[in-house]
Amino acid sequence: MKNLDKINKNFTVDSSEELKELNVNNYRIKKEHLASKWTGGTTTELYIFPEDSQYKNGDFLFRISSATVEIEESTFTPLPGVERILMVLDGQIQLEHEHHHSKLLAPLDTDHFQGEWTSLSKGKCTDFNLMCKSDTKGKMKGFNVLENTEQKIDMDGKMNFIFLYKGLIEINGARLSDGDLLIVESPSLNNTLKALQQSKFVVVNITELK
Repeated sequence: MKNLDKINKNFTVDSSEELKELNVNNYRIKKEHLASKWTGGTTTELYIFPEDSQYKNGDFLFRISSATVEIEESTFTPLPGVERILMVLDGQIQLEHEHHHSKLLAPLDTDHFQGEWTSLSKGKCTDFNLMCKSDTKGKMKGFNVLENTEQKIDMDGKMNFIFLYKGLIEINGARLSDGDLLIVESPSLNNTLKALQQSKFVVVNITELK
């Protein structure tokens, strides 16, 4: 989905273009994200690795992002060599991959596909995306947790992330609110996450990083 390189007014970036973070118990909490317009909505880059790489240059190993799809039908920008996982956060879409498969996605459903495929999206939604390159592998899982409920979370990747789409959660002393991204740069098992409000979030584990 093609960017028009504009800053979304719903996200704040300071004049130095440095994105604010907090550090809590060896975790990083990224609270501000760079957003831009594409022809059918808005896309927000939540994290890219290496952190000095750029999506437009294609020199990343993995990228985590979220996008709004505000038109009924759109075609994905071809991305040869990129393995993609897409999850719907809100709304519903039908993904059609020419000469491959089709899949209807409701909230927290995922689809895996290759960036070089000709892929069409039908329907409006807010989605969540993981892109991996160069033998980097990842997985993700979505959760919708009721208020005052605890959820066991294993972060078993080489790098791990929790993106809080909506709500308020605490995990190991770190509190996340709407739009926050928790960054954990090593495996962390047997974690207990508590939802202080009904919360919808995604856990991403980067299982292979080369």
